[in-house]
Formats: sequence, structure tokens, C-alpha cells
Amino acid sequence: MPSWLLKAKVTTPEPSASYVPRHALLRRLDAALERRFALLQAPAGFGKTTVLSDFSRRKQEQGMVVAWVSLDEADEPSLFGNYLTYAFECAGLDLSVLNDPGAWSSSPVTYQIGMLARAIDLHAAPCLLVLDEVDRLPHETVEPIYRLVEHGPGNLHFAMAFRSNPGLDLAMQILEGSGIVVGADEFRFSTSEIQQFFQGKLSRRQLTEVEERTAGWPVALLVHRAAQAGEGGLLGVETAKLTSSFVGLRLLRGLSKEDRRFACELAVFGWIDTDLVDEVLESNDARLRIDRLSSLDGLLSPIDEAGSVRRLHPLLRDYLADLLAMEDPVHKRMLHAGIARALARRGQLIPAWRHARSAGDPRLVGALIERAGVFDMWMRHGVTWLFSASEFLTPEVTALYPRLVLLRSAVLRMVLKVDEATALYESVGRQTDGFTRDRDGGDSDALAVDRVFALVALAGGSKLALHREVDKLLPAGDVAARDEKSQLFLGARHMVLCGSCYERASFEECRRHATRARAHFGEETRYGNIIFDVYQGMAAMAEGRVHEAAEWYARARRSTKKDFSSEPCLAVCVDAVAIELDLERNRVQAIEQRTLDGLAELRAIWTDIDAMAISVSAELTFEQHDSEAVIRLLQKTLDDVRAMRSQMLSNCIAGLLVFYLVEVGRTDQAARAWRDHGLPDDVSELLDLDGQPWRTMESIACARVWLLAAQCEFAAADELVSRLCTTASEHGLLRTRLRGLALSMVVFERAGQPDRALERLVEFLRLARKADYVRPLVRHRQVSRVVLQRFLGTELDADLRDIAQSMLVHLDRRPHAPVFSARELQVLAEVRQGLRNKEIADRLGISQPGVRFHLRNIYRKTGVSRRQEAVRTAQLMGVLD
Repeated sequence: MPSWLLKAKVTTPEPSASYVPRHALLRRLDAALERRFALLQAPAGFGKTTVLSDFSRRKQEQGMVVAWVSLDEADEPSLFGNYLTYAFECAGLDLSVLNDPGAWSSSPVTYQIGMLARAIDLHAAPCLLVLDEVDRLPHETVEPIYRLVEHGPGNLHFAMAFRSNPGLDLAMQILEGSGIVVGADEFRFSTSEIQQFFQGKLSRRQLTEVEERTAGWPVALLVHRAAQAGEGGLLGVETAKLTSSFVGLRLLRGLSKEDRRFACELAVFGWIDTDLVDEVLESNDARLRIDRLSSLDGLLSPIDEAGSVRRLHPLLRDYLADLLAMEDPVHKRMLHAGIARALARRGQLIPAWRHARSAGDPRLVGALIERAGVFDMWMRHGVTWLFSASEFLTPEVTALYPRLVLLRSAVLRMVLKVDEATALYESVGRQTDGFTRDRDGGDSDALAVDRVFALVALAGGSKLALHREVDKLLPAGDVAARDEKSQLFLGARHMVLCGSCYERASFEECRRHATRARAHFGEETRYGNIIFDVYQGMAAMAEGRVHEAAEWYARARRSTKKDFSSEPCLAVCVDAVAIELDLERNRVQAIEQRTLDGLAELRAIWTDIDAMAISVSAELTFEQHDSEAVIRLLQKTLDDVRAMRSQMLSNCIAGLLVFYLVEVGRTDQAARAWRDHGLPDDVSELLDLDGQPWRTMESIACARVWLLAAQCEFAAADELVSRLCTTASEHGLLRTRLRGLALSMVVFERAGQPDRALERLVEFLRLARKADYVRPLVRHRQVSRVVLQRFLGTELDADLRDIAQSMLVHLDRRPHAPVFSARELQVLAEVRQGLRNKEIADRLGISQPGVRFHLRNIYRKTGVSRRQEAVRTAQLMGVLD
């Protein structure tokens, strides 16, 4: 062997310029000097050699004799003995203590190792033998290593690295504490080490992406960094080639042709569930075959305690999948199709659709999505699944399955693309003979149900317009039918009627339909059941059944947290209804803990919830800031709502705007807003509950009363508020009635009729015994305080005095408006410019943790959780120009 090659085999490799010290691993290896040996076992590319070389150099610098040997397939026993001798000689071991080292260096390996052991024993001080890539040795060379470990001198310690154990039977020694094993997971880079590897240049988002993509695999980090440096150019191409060469030549070395093929098939699965693998491959030994891929340990990682589900490292998965696509593309597509069908049978629909798309089979994609059903999917899984399904609806898919165009139409409506959504809906009507006939082999009953869902979506969730049509679209049918399709059909009917009755303030009917819908759908329709909880809670709130409403909302919140934590829209809706109840009861502490986060964002499918959330957001803004901030919020919201084409929602928000304009004394501007938005003047139109939801009626009626009072038209205001209270009483709208009475009290007080104002207050107090809705008085706290004190100075109705006293206490309770520090305002101004934390820190001369500290305070005070929302809210509050 040439001297330079021999020297290379026994020389500790030098570190690369970008080496990141692995301090935790180095401390683990120090334990090898307290025991007999340390075994480093991990697939290629995990940095075993790099860590070993760093450890070796450190021990050499401490004066220890450290012999390094890099091993390969040609190292027969006789050569191995020579390498050991030479390695220890280069490490500084004194071989002169032996009679004739030149003679025994050519002797049989057993004699060589025995003589070397004698020299090490005579040295007395600890010695370290480092063997790299032991798995490459011929089988006959492994035996001398085992004997040396088993019978060598006590001052000789070992550190050995390999991908899979070449046959060293050291299990008993490990159990007895003579050795340690350092596995693949310990070689993965930690978050801080990844950041150090990239020289601290990664943002938090980039760091998370790199960590997810590489799983801490050192060679994957090298590939990622090289690809970044190349930015997709020549260097990026070369990086891909090097990656392919590394995985193909080094990582898969030693796998049989059969195991290599199996590994390629596993790459197609993504998440590797052994039961699923057996089902798709029609086998029964997937787990055993996976366990046999020992050279991939650490790259084929279990993600559950039982080890039945595993995950291939992304870099390896991509390589193997591409390799299968090149060698047998037909088989790969068949695998994807088989996985799609198997996942669909298990109810794992979204990954099933992905595999169907990867199979290149639009017919399979459409069949799987259509089988799930548009309405049924929404009821079971929520809006997020509809958006996910929509991504798979290519023109090829929808041409085969026209009913799925209704799903696409609903999704487009939710993102406010009303014209496109309407055009798609109408195109389905043309393709299906007016929604009467589905495709050949399709389901016309399911088409009818999905059509109703699309209509509801197009109407922005306002189902008043559908109430009279529902019998025609979804006839009652046989209520005794028990098959799944009939249950879905009848459940859809009752759900539409539940929403329609709620909006018309027919709350008893609303509850009846909710109960029947639940019975038809069952417990599997988890999303739908949350909607029913919210409906029944809102109905109870409107009627003043406080504790019942709170129970329904708590139930909805628990279900949302348990089953739909990734559905932010639903979470905001459920949170908003609970905030509304707290506001009505003026629960100051609870209100202070609430945030504005996302409340004013339009959801575009549930108009009544949008109206409620915007109203709550306005009320919170009024309490925490001022009327001007509310006006800015509502003006912006009205601009946004135009894209929804929902007249009812527009009227509701316009009513709120008029109310707050009057509140700040802008009566003329309020009157113009009333005219500009086309709000009705006729009392019958204002109080109509057949053509508009009760919330819209309440909003515009109260706003009209307030505007008439501001214009000194007290008689007209009194007539309207009396009619409002009558309508509210007839429909059980206790909340609306209390608001009307409080407004009437203020109107009479300002009109110089204190006795009439007192009468209204007494009526309010009597009703308030049913529900502690003190908010209407708090909203007009200055007038309310005067009239309450007047009441307490009379002998009227002694039974109401305690309630009046408690109302006075409420008038003095109000959430504190947040105050921003000078530094917080500076940070807000920089955030508005789009600067990142590091840039803000540099410009303001503070640390990045300091920036994060101020941002947390800003989020708390603005009630949001995202940077640009904080800027927008601060502008609405008037604290940021």
C-alpha cells in the first residue's frame, strides 16, 4: 500500500470550515473513557466521522494516545493487524518495549494483536482506539475486534462507528454497563445547532421550515445550505447530483435488490402505517420487512410508541420516490391509486385525494371527493376541508363530476368572488337539467342537498330567502327512513329551517328543527353539531335565558377545542358569541380579558355571525377606546362588505354606523349615511321579520330611534320604540326589548319628560329580573345614572330597589382603555414599515428579545395576535397616525 494511503487510513480527519461543535455528543463520548467502549450507530450522513474526529483531536490535545483507523472492504485480518500497529505507532505508543516490532508486524493477526495489547498494557495510561466505518469490514475481520474488546488490557478504550452492526455481539457488556450506544436521534442537530450551522441567519419561520425539512440530519442540512447558496442555478443542479450520488452509493449500500425496491415503495406512502402497507401491497409482513432495513435506522423513524407508523426522512423519501418513478412509473401510479382507495376507506380523505392526484387519475380524484359529499363534508369536517377539496378540482375532474362544481362555487363565495361563484352555480344547473339529474351513475338526491348548501353559501348564510323554497328543494319525505342517504337528506332540510327560523326570531321552531337535525345526522357530524349548539345558544341569549345560553356556548367551545382546533374561523365565531353574552351582562373582568382578534373579519358564509361579531367588535372598541375608533372600524367594514353583496349584513352594519355617528354628535352625517345606504324610513319595513334577520331589524330600528331623537323628532322616536318593544315582546326578543326601553328612557329624558323616562326605567328593571342584561343602561350611562338616582329617591316599587342599586354599581364599572408607551409606539411605527424584529432592534438600539417583549404588550393592548392587524387596530384606535 502506498505510504500516503496508509497514512490517510490512520490519520484523524480534519474538520470542515463550517463544523459546528456537538458539545452534547462530545460529553456522551467522554463516558467511553469511564467505560470500555462507545458504539456510534447511525445511517450515512449523520456526522459520525465528524464527531469522532473532533473527539479524537480533543483527547490527543490532552496528551492521550489515540489511534485512528478508517476501515473498508479490503481490510482483511492480516492487513487490519498492520493498520492497528501503525495507528498506535503514529499515535505515540512506545513499541520499543517489544523485542522486535519489525518481526511481529508480519506475524498472524492474533499474534500481532496480542503483542500490541501487551504494549498498551505496559503503557499503563489510558489509550483510545477509534474505528470508523466498522460495518465495511469483511466478516472475518470483525472477530479480532471482538476479542480485543473482550480480552484487551483494561486501559484500552474503544470508540467505533458503523451504520449497522457488522456482528459485534456486545449486548451483554452494554447491559452490564461496560459500554454505551449513541444512536441516530442523538446525532440530529438541535434547533440551536441548526441556527449555528446557518450562522444565525435564519428567521424563526425559516428555522422551523429547515428543521421540518431536514429533521436535523446533518447531510440534509449541508444539501439545504448548498441549495440556498446556488439559488437554483448551476450549484443547485450540482447539489442535486451530489445528493443523488450520496443517497444512491452510500446510504443504500448493502441493501438487497428486493429491500431496495421495498424502500422505494415505502417512499410513495409518505406516512408509513404498516397495516396500510400490508393492505396496499397485499402482504402480511410489512413490519418485519421494515425492521430488516437496519441501514436506514434513524431515517425511517417511528412516530408512535408502538412503532406501527413511521416516517422516511424527506430527503431520502424524495430520492426513493424519484427512483421508482424513473424505474417503474406505472407501478408508482398504481401504488398511489391503491393508497388513495385504502385511505378513503379509513376516512382519511385529504391524504387520499393527494395520492389520487399523484396517481394522475382525475376520475379517481373526483369519485373520492364526490363520495364524501359537499354538504356532508362540511357538516362532518368544516370549512377547512371544503377549501382543501377545492384545490383538487381541476377542469378534468369537474368535467367528469359536475356536482363538485357546487363545492367550488361555495368556496369562491367564501372568498368573496361572488360573480364567479354565481356563474359556476348556474353552470351546474344547465348541466343537470335544472338540478334534477346528476351525471350518469350519480346521485340526484345528493345533488339536491348539495344544491341547497351552495344556495346557502351564495346567500351568505342568510337562509330567510330559502325558507319558502326548502319544501320544494328538500321535501319532507319519509321521516321513518333509516338509510344514511335519507338521514342526510332530512337532516339538511331541518338544518336550513333551523337557521331560517332563528333569523326570523321563531326560536321555539329553531330549537325543534335543531333537535330533529341532530337526530338525523348523529354524532358523526361534529361540525354541524357545533353550529346547532351556537344557534340554540344565540336563541337563548336573544330570549334572555342567560344560563342556558352560557351552557350551549361552553359546549360549543369544548367541541371546537377538541375537534376543530385548526379551524380559526369557527373558533372566532364561538368566542364571539360568548363575548356578546359577557357584554350584555357587563361582566367587566371578562370583557377586559377578551380581545378583538379576528372579530371584524368577514367570514362570508354565515351572515348572522358576521353581523354579531362586527357588533361585538364595535362594542368592545367603544368600551376600550372611543366612538371615533368605532366609526373608523365600521366605515372600513362597510367597504369590505360590499364585495359580499349581502344587503342584510350591509344594513345591519350601516345601522351600527348611524348609531355611533349620532353618539358622537354627527347627526347630519348620520342622516346622510342613512340615505346613502338606502335604509328604510317606514316603520313596517324597519320592523319586518319576514324579510330580514332579527339582528338587522334590531340594529336599524335602534339606530332610527336614536337618529330621530337627535333630530328632536321625539314623537316619531317614541312611536317607533313602542312598536319595536311590541314586536320584540311578540317574538320573545327580550334583549331587543330591553334595548328599546333603555333608548326610550333616554329619549324621554332628553325631551324633558322625566316621568315618562322613569316609567321606561321601571319597566326595564322588571324585565331585567329575568336576565341581567345591563348593557343597554351602561351604553347610556350618564342618562341612566340620573334616572336611576331619581328612581331610588322615590317610593316606587320597593322590590326593584336592589336591582336599581346593582345597576348603579355597573355604571361605574368600565374596562380601562390601554395606554401605549413611547417605545411601543416606536415599535408599531417600524412594524408598519414591514421591518423584521432584527431590523427594528437595530434601528431602535434595543435587543431582539426587547422587540418581542414590546410586541407582546402591543398584541395584548390591541387584542390581536398578528403584526399587521396590530398596526391596523392601532390606527383605528387613533394612536398611530
